[in-house]
Amino acid sequence: MKVFISCPFTGLCDEKKYEVKDEYKDFFNKLTSALESIGCEYYLAIKRENWGINYQSPEESTKSDFDAVKDSDILVVIPGNKISKGISGGVHVELGWASALDKKMHILIDDDYTYSPVLLGLNVLTSTQYHTCNKFLDNEMLEKIIDIVKHELSVKEGN
Repeated sequence: MKVFISCPFTGLCDEKKYEVKDEYKDFFNKLTSALESIGCEYYLAIKRENWGINYQSPEESTKSDFDAVKDSDILVVIPGNKISKGISGGVHVELGWASALDKKMHILIDDDYTYSPVLLGLNVLTSTQYHTCNKFLDNEMLEKIIDIVKHELSVKEGN
């Protein structure tokens, strides 16, 4: 199964340089290792650009991200919150692509953050499930994502 992980990028970067802060790298390394260990392929722009070190142009990023959304089986969406400086514009674009392509989405929602009604209404356009997750890029969020993906794997395999 191919999992597209949609999450903030710029909002997780150090303000002085375009590189994801060290405190978030561990989460994404654990997440991608866990996905691989259960037999999933993944797409994560943060890793594609090596934490921001191998910056890609807007044109390259847009094409790469769109192709990956198109090729994915599901999207796991971390829209962002106060910690990530709000919801990422890139995440919004990816949500639009996924909706138009009728992709299955799992969106992690923080109770303490106000999201756009359009984001909260995507379930009228495509298979979208909302999951409350009041932690951000920690082990609780990691476990929730892995449980979601494991469930989708079992559905795909007919179990």
